[in-house]
Order: sequence, then structure tokens, then C-alpha cells
Amino acid sequence: MSAGTELEDVALNFNLGDLDLTSEDFLLDEVDIHIQQNLEDDIVKEALRKGVDLRQYSKEIQKELQEVENASIQDYIKESQNIASLHKQIADCDTILERMEHMLHGFQSDLSSISSEIQSLQEQSVAMNIKLKNRQSIRGELSQFVDEMVIPETMINHILQTPVTEREFLEQLHELNHKINFAKEQSFKDARSCQDVKDILEKLKLKAIAKIREFLLQKINSFKKPMSNYQIPQNAMLKFRFFNEFLMANERHVAKEVRDEYLDTMSKIYNSYFKGYISRLMKLQFEEVATKDDLMAVDDSAKKDILLKYAQTSSSPD
Repeated sequence: MSAGTELEDVALNFNLGDLDLTSEDFLLDEVDIHIQQNLEDDIVKEALRKGVDLRQYSKEIQKELQEVENASIQDYIKESQNIASLHKQIADCDTILERMEHMLHGFQSDLSSISSEIQSLQEQSVAMNIKLKNRQSIRGELSQFVDEMVIPETMINHILQTPVTEREFLEQLHELNHKINFAKEQSFKDARSCQDVKDILEKLKLKAIAKIREFLLQKINSFKKPMSNYQIPQNAMLKFRFFNEFLMANERHVAKEVRDEYLDTMSKIYNSYFKGYISRLMKLQFEEVATKDDLMAVDDSAKKDILLKYAQTSSSPD
């Protein structure tokens, strides 16, 4: 067989099934390209170089392929149980994966609902936080208002039962005066809570005024005792000067009564003291006056003038 004939056989045996020269869909240049590509194959080149009969070589290759295919079929038959088991496992895996898919869809749905709930809780938290801040902002003022308005039992007991000379009474009197002023201020703002404590404050105020009035009048009357050193109780009254402030702020006519009594008492005391002082001074002056026996050219009329002045002083109204 000549080389030309082998070349033609090779050209016919390679990929001729894919080429239809009678068809109008392929052009001759495309056929040449395919032939050229087959001729450039390394196996074809090696076969042509050795002068191998390509048709016989093709048959051998096809036989080997058939044998390999039969062997593969036998291997598949031997492994049929394993393949069936593998198929069953794959089917089970598909079932499990399908269940997992449904579970994941349900989980996704649950996450969506949880996300909505979290958003709702976040909004509620923000609203509660705002309410908390608002309550904290008014808590201090409200707490102070309640403390200012409430009348503790301690105050009531000290105002009613404790003597006015005790320190506890004076402290509670300061607190009572503060609460009375605070209640007046809030009454101008139409605070309803003032009506709840109005009667109690009024009763405590009247009780405190009565006790203070009695105490101050007793102190003032103690000045009238004969031979008493009025300066000591007078200085002692300075410790209770807030009593007069309380009376001036809450019951001015009682404060005026106490002041008038004090002025009347002290004016009489000072008048009595000055009268005694003047009488003793005049007596001393009369006893020590020089006479004509002590001095030369003394005028006796001077003694008469002094007696006349003393008589006029004594007869003058208080």
C-alpha cells in the first residue's frame, strides 16, 4: 500500500462520521481544516512515521476499548450492591437535606419573628427609658415637695408637749414656721394638698403662739419682782428672739401685746430706778453742800434753789 493510499485511508477513518461532504452546511475549507488537525495529532504522526496500518490499529484500539467497557460493566455489576446502597444513602441524604431545608426555612421564619419582637422590645425599651428619665427629673422636686408638705409626728409632739425652753421645741418651731410659709406659697398656686394640712398647721400655730405668749409674759412679769436683777432674765430672753419673729410673722396682735407689756414694764422699772437714783443723788448733794461756815461769802439762797428744783421734779407727772 502506497503512502498516498494510507493518507487517504487516515483521512477517511478520522472524524469522517462528523463530516458530510454532500451536505451544503460545510464548506471545503472547513473540511481541509479538520483533516489538517487530525494529521497533526501525535499518535497519527507516530503511526505514519512507523508505517503502521491505521485501519488495523483502529480495530485493535476499538477491541481494547470494547474489552475495557466489558470489564467496566463487570465491575459495575460486582459493585451493584454497593451502588444500590450508595443510592439509598444518597436518597436518605436527600431526605435529610430536605428536612433540614424545611427546618432552616422554619428557623428563618422564627428569626424573622424574633427580629420583629426584638425591634418591638427595643422600641418599648426606648419608651421606658424616656419615661424613666422623666420620672427621675421630677422625682427630686416631688420628693422635696412631699417632705415640705408632710407634718411629721415628731413636730406635733414637740409643739404640743415640749416646754418652750427646750432646744427641740425651738427647732420644731423653725420647721413649723417654714411649713406655714411653704403652705401659703403653694396655696397661691392652687395646690390641693394644702387643704389636707391646713387645719393641722393652724392648730399647731395657735398652740405654739399660746405657749410663746405665756412664756414671754411670765418672763416680763418676773422683771417686776422687787430687788430683782432684771438684766439677767432680759439677756436670757435674747436666746428666744425667734419667738418674737414667729409672733410677728403669724400673729401680729399678740406680738404687739407682748411688746407693749415689755415697754410698759421696762418703762416703769427704769422710771423707778431713775427716781431712786435722783433722790439719792439729791440727798447726797444736800448733805455735802457747803455752808457759810465752810466758805467765805457763800450765798444761802443756792440751797433754797436746789430744794425748789427737787420739789418741782418730784411733783412732775411720770
